[in-house]
Amino acid sequence: MSGAPTGDFDTYVGEHPLRRAAVEPGWVRVVWTDGHHGRFHHVWLRDNCPCPACVHEGTREQMFELPSVATDLRASAAGVSDDVLVVHWADDGGHVSRYDGAWLRAHCYSDDADADGRVATVVTTWDGTTLAAPPTFDGPAVLADDDAFYELLVALRDTGCALLRGLATEPHTVGEVVTRIGPVRETNFGVLWDVIAEPDPISNANTALPLPPHVDLPTRERQPGLQFLHCVVNEAEGGESILVDGFRLAEVARIEQPDHYEVLTTLPWNWANRSTTSDHRWSAPPIIVDHTGAVTEVRAGNWLRAPLTDVPFDRVEAAYAAYRWFLELSYDPRFQVRFRLDAGDLMAFDNRRVLHARAAFDGAGRRRLRGCYSEREELTSRLRMLDRSRREQAAATRR
Repeated sequence: MSGAPTGDFDTYVGEHPLRRAAVEPGWVRVVWTDGHHGRFHHVWLRDNCPCPACVHEGTREQMFELPSVATDLRASAAGVSDDVLVVHWADDGGHVSRYDGAWLRAHCYSDDADADGRVATVVTTWDGTTLAAPPTFDGPAVLADDDAFYELLVALRDTGCALLRGLATEPHTVGEVVTRIGPVRETNFGVLWDVIAEPDPISNANTALPLPPHVDLPTRERQPGLQFLHCVVNEAEGGESILVDGFRLAEVARIEQPDHYEVLTTLPWNWANRSTTSDHRWSAPPIIVDHTGAVTEVRAGNWLRAPLTDVPFDRVEAAYAAYRWFLELSYDPRFQVRFRLDAGDLMAFDNRRVLHARAAFDGAGRRRLRGCYSEREELTSRLRMLDRSRREQAAATRR
């Protein structure tokens, strides 16, 4: 760590300092002492100058604006001093930018560089043959210990599901777990809500009926990213919980049924959640991909589908065939992980990835789950804060 400003609140610790730098047409090339190379475009470097004139020292928010410099701005010289890249700019009022070597390594985006310092995300798809149960953790330890909490968040991020055991059975417990991550997302169902068999239910979830694999609220433009279900009491026979990795289903579709996959990722279904007090509707394909083609979310909910109206006439049958195949795959026991929730257990999962379901249960026995939603970005923000704390501790140890 050089002591040079980085433009943010993180601490960056590098194993290998910078060795040299050189200006090349269009970019600056830097080399670290372990031989790794990185290339940084002139415009990228100028845009990310961390000096006090470009980044506010208190807020760490950018003050530099691209229109303030020429479109053909170029570095006139670049060198290395005490693990700091020093760049002099031509025709920019003599401006000089300094970049910490470890910060550069963490943000290196060129093909010939590694990504040391970034938080790795490893999406591991699974099915009933590769995952016997969700990654399981001691609930009280997760609430009390940052290391245990960190491991839970990593499992939830990478696997898409996790199970906590041994929590208290107070109705507010689920809120305590979720607010340790970040804010709870309120919906038309409230901040915290119950899954319990009722004589006059507002949802199929509030019956003793079986529920097919689904995600919650595909009816929203942004369906909740995370869902938490805490078992307060379970004296009922049946009611087994079921999880299905929607990313795994999408993977199988892409490999085994490419025609269905094309339909599932392009033709939109209509989703609706209509009641006497609200009316939420949205239209989107069952499988959402980003600009790279990577799957980012799935949408499935049999009782939340509205009439199909946004698909061309000659593709309606193809839409039904593909969606039917996708649902049948989710019903296949090979892709399902089954387990029972007992009092004190809490199930957490990525609601844009993991489909959840339950078997029918005997309504004579008491069964109450307390639930709430949060967002993926709250999880990743919390992980970054924990990683920041770990790096600061590592830096302090090295001093």
